[in-house]
Amino acid sequence: MEESGSPRFRKLHFPVGLWINSPRKHFSKLGARWPSAASVKSTTSSDATSLPEAPSSVPSSLSHSTPSLAPPSPSPSPAFLRPRPANQQSRAKRLSHLFLRGRSNSDRDRAIGEREREIWAHSATPSSHHYLPPASSNAPGLVKIYGDALSSGANYRSLLANMHSTACQLIKQVITRYTERERENESEDTALQKYYPEDFLLCDVIGKPIQQPDGAIKWQTECRRSVASWECPLQLVDMWRPKDGFERRFEIQRLDEYEREEKEKEKERERAGESYQGVRWRRSRMSSGGGPEEERGHRGRNTELRRSISDMNLSLRRRQGNSGNAPNGQDRKNIVSMIAAEGGEVTGSRSGGGETDRRTRAAAEDRDTCDLEVMSQSLILPPTDWPYFLLLQGYDQSKDFVLYIMAGHTHVFGRKPTFREREMDRERESKGKRPLKVDTYLSAPDLLARHLLIRRDTAIPEQPRGQALARPFRGGPVTLNGAPLYREAALKPGDLLGLGSHFLFLYRDPRVTPAPPLALPPPWQGDMSTSYGPGGMTDRQEMLRQYLGSTESLLRFQAKHSDALLQEIISKNSSPDSGGGALAPAYLLSLMIDYASKHLDPALLPQLLLKAANQIKGIVWDKIKEFGDKHPTQNSAEADVELPPPSMQKLSSDLRPLMFWMSNATELLNFFQVKVEAMEKEWEFEAPGDPVLSADMDTCSEALVQLDDVIMHTFQQCVYHLTKMLYSLLPALLDTNPFSSEEQKKGKAGPKDRAGNEAEGDEEEDISTLPPTVAGLVEVYRCSLQLSRDACLSPPLTSQTFGYLFFFTNTSLLNTLLERDSLFSWSRAVQIRTNLDLVLDWLQGAGLGDIASEFLKKLSVTVNFLCIPKTRLIQSSWSSLQEEHPLLSPSQLHHLLTYYKLGPTRAPPSSWAPPPGIELGGDIFESFLDHPPLILPNETPRLDLTQPIPSPELMKEVTCLRTFLWGLDQDELPANQRTRL
Repeated sequence: MEESGSPRFRKLHFPVGLWINSPRKHFSKLGARWPSAASVKSTTSSDATSLPEAPSSVPSSLSHSTPSLAPPSPSPSPAFLRPRPANQQSRAKRLSHLFLRGRSNSDRDRAIGEREREIWAHSATPSSHHYLPPASSNAPGLVKIYGDALSSGANYRSLLANMHSTACQLIKQVITRYTERERENESEDTALQKYYPEDFLLCDVIGKPIQQPDGAIKWQTECRRSVASWECPLQLVDMWRPKDGFERRFEIQRLDEYEREEKEKEKERERAGESYQGVRWRRSRMSSGGGPEEERGHRGRNTELRRSISDMNLSLRRRQGNSGNAPNGQDRKNIVSMIAAEGGEVTGSRSGGGETDRRTRAAAEDRDTCDLEVMSQSLILPPTDWPYFLLLQGYDQSKDFVLYIMAGHTHVFGRKPTFREREMDRERESKGKRPLKVDTYLSAPDLLARHLLIRRDTAIPEQPRGQALARPFRGGPVTLNGAPLYREAALKPGDLLGLGSHFLFLYRDPRVTPAPPLALPPPWQGDMSTSYGPGGMTDRQEMLRQYLGSTESLLRFQAKHSDALLQEIISKNSSPDSGGGALAPAYLLSLMIDYASKHLDPALLPQLLLKAANQIKGIVWDKIKEFGDKHPTQNSAEADVELPPPSMQKLSSDLRPLMFWMSNATELLNFFQVKVEAMEKEWEFEAPGDPVLSADMDTCSEALVQLDDVIMHTFQQCVYHLTKMLYSLLPALLDTNPFSSEEQKKGKAGPKDRAGNEAEGDEEEDISTLPPTVAGLVEVYRCSLQLSRDACLSPPLTSQTFGYLFFFTNTSLLNTLLERDSLFSWSRAVQIRTNLDLVLDWLQGAGLGDIASEFLKKLSVTVNFLCIPKTRLIQSSWSSLQEEHPLLSPSQLHHLLTYYKLGPTRAPPSSWAPPPGIELGGDIFESFLDHPPLILPNETPRLDLTQPIPSPELMKEVTCLRTFLWGLDQDELPANQRTRL
């Protein structure tokens, strides 16, 4: 009697785990076993009845180990294919030759294989449905492919193929043939439909033609199988032929329709209670991705996966009768001991030879074999060279795998894309924007097409080996150790990853030292703003006090409280007298935005930016309207009514709110720009051109535009009313004689008039010593500088504000000087020069000398020209004067020389005459439209949130906001769970 168990177990004493992980030995043993389990298990096939000498039980795992040649048919009756006869010409077609493996060294298996091949060689006849060239020949053959899926009612296409032509190549040829035929028959108004090979698959169909009563021939399909893209149809035809009475043909079908039909058939079988081993086997042979077969490549890619016992050709049924005295009996006992046997224990030896005992033991062995066949799927060893994800909770038990191996340095989880999503990916690829490829397809409906990206090792720049990062795709719900994950975070061995509401994985990396047992954080740690500790009331109160009094730049809040928090910040800090300081709104809003950008849903951040910008813009518009009511602009109807200019102190007080919001809007603009740039960097792995991301980017851009408008309008209002004040004071600078005794007396009387201001600063004392007309002009600059300092205005914006004021001073004084030719004399020019020097000296002391010198340069050059002594000026020529004063245009220089006061009877010398050809028709006045443009600052924010809260005033405001948020959380809790201060 044939001994039970594989000789390999008896000889080498391999443990079970090693035998599972040895695909090389599996294929070596397979070479000596030619028949397919599908052809032997059938009870209706004529071949099955013609095998009286074959073993009564052929291992069912034989067909399972050859997925690339004869995958099982999903049909209810898998016995329509049988192998080609073995003769002298087909010895090279054995599986051992195809896989380039050695034959089994088992004499028993070799004898059985030879005997079976001899029987099949006499019983089988070649099929006449196709022309079949010898396997050793490269001669082409004809393959008929029916294309009803491409064109309704279409017949077959005959393609010329060889033994190495793959199914993918044939699909492309069929699509090309049908496209050419449609192009020949199309009209000018008909648009050709575009086909993609990825949307179709080739099916191996077994059936027979049935003649209808009307004489028509109709094909009746008995079973079908999808052919993988890397399989060669002619090899399939050459190796396996249909049972007598049936024919084979290849059909091209749409992938989505085929999958939908298979799902419907599977549901019907599940409802009927049928155990569909073929489908489960086929899924177990797929890679960890679980995607379509055409996306998984050749079988060689799966040889690294751990195989179950049922897949490794253990010949369970052929060993069930004699395991007692075999050397591997202990191994079998160990295998069965891992499975909870039902109805009794498994014995390891035979105690008698009676028929009854043999039948009893055979029945028990059969029950154990069935249990082992089912339960051996769980005997899987994890990989030792790659990280992997262990499934703890899934969605569909029939489709989910236990292990998902991360073989590459990047791994993408997702679901199978829809037709529309595939079209969008093709469009992006055509534009050069290639999206990431999904490595693992999951079946849950709440997952995105690309849901989670894992990166490790070389995929992470400048990181040591063994590091891993998890990054959810935009809008994909992911949890890390129970806490929501919105942005990229470190992934450590032992962490729990949740995808959607169904999948839960345990991440392991065997290359890294095992982490300590994972302790999930209590729910309270996920949101400190909701509760402040898991302990007793005293502990929670202490944690709350520590948080409220912390100087850390942190403001925790829940997403549902964002609107209330925003309103609280704006309403309590809307004026410079609120008490939080000059930059209180910008600092508090930055704390809010910073926390949202790091801990809350990314979809919330663009909305917060826009809401904050709109709130600020609304307040500023109200402030501008209020300021306009206090300082109306003179219109045409009131042109005859002269409005008295307001005092500089009154104007400065009314401009404080505008300068306050201009400063805060500038800081927020710089901070928002940094956050938007960081947000764009987070999107580098997202699908290019995603409409959700584009909408978020538009929202962020709109928020930045709103802040731009706030800065520009407040700047315009400030410089407009300051220049109005300057306009009424500038003419006095040209008419005042600083050397007169009256002006000196007024200057000395200035300090006495300032009662109660003895403790004023040096700048006030400097202004009081100036002539009153000059002091009035300097007072405008002093108040403007004090406004910018009180508001903590950005230095670039402060420079542009005074640059505009100095530009207006230069243009207004120069045009007035050129217009009044009575000032074109040496004596008047010296007075103007002295007054101008007094102003420039004060500006130099205030730190504004460089800006003033740049914008008042042309006025200084013109006054310096008029200060040239008469004797020297008379001896100068046109060319020398133009060379010494290049800033003056020819028309301006000619105007100054023409109206210069040399004396009542003296005419201008001939040397002042311009040479012929000089254009003198230009305008002598400067244009106010040539003012410098406002350039919005783009600099690093001055608000550093990595440092503690900078001032006691801001600390007080932050504490108030923390208390406000704590109150919102407490209102949502039952009374017995609230924490009191």
